[in-house]
Amino acid sequence: MKKKENILINGCSRGLGYDFFEYLKSKYNVYGLSSVKSDNKKIFYYNPLENIKIGDLLKKKIKTLKINHVIHCSGGGFKKHDKLLEVKSLIDLFNVNFYSIYEINRTLIQNKLKKQKLNIIMIGSIAAIENKASIGYSAAKSVLFNYNKNLAINFLNEKVISKLVIPGSFLSTNGSMKRLKNKNIKIYNKIKKLMPNTKMQKSIDIIQFTEFLLKNESDLLNGTYVSLSNLESKSIFL
Repeated sequence: MKKKENILINGCSRGLGYDFFEYLKSKYNVYGLSSVKSDNKKIFYYNPLENIKIGDLLKKKIKTLKINHVIHCSGGGFKKHDKLLEVKSLIDLFNVNFYSIYEINRTLIQNKLKKQKLNIIMIGSIAAIENKASIGYSAAKSVLFNYNKNLAINFLNEKVISKLVIPGSFLSTNGSMKRLKNKNIKIYNKIKKLMPNTKMQKSIDIIQFTEFLLKNESDLLNGTYVSLSNLESKSIFL
């Protein structure tokens, strides 16, 4: 019987990250990083606004673990819509949407065995392409494009694989689109009309596609991004 691989889900308190954790836990040894404290011993609490501490936490937790894959689902705009956002608020957005991801990856790469492959999958946002979200959030998410490609280039000979997935609007457990649907059905329906066949994407659609990216056959996509956005007519590869 094949030994289960270890997966770390960053941002599993709710939304897509929570759904990833629940879907994959029967197929892999799944561990989580969450901004909400949990009784589950496989879910580790951390504050993404204090990303410097994540490295120390991970070193303690993964000391006896061999992490094969990490899926980054952390992110959020936190209702910071000001067009002239103060630097402190901008830094908060970058902490959650990029700096914490960078620190987690840095720690995993530093602590992995030389012959061990580390597969990094980052979940971005269509906001980085279409600029339909706030300035701060869109800017923070756009950094992932360059970072993803540079990870692939700089660690090409060190068994580090990096891929970026760009979803559009979708429904997930306690996710932002579900909250919008409950709060403002008119705006939700306007977004829904932009979808193919006016059907809102669900987290399971993204998860099942991303599941392929966990396989060795997907290593050819190292350094690329794949757009799953319903607002675009085709997938895009860099």
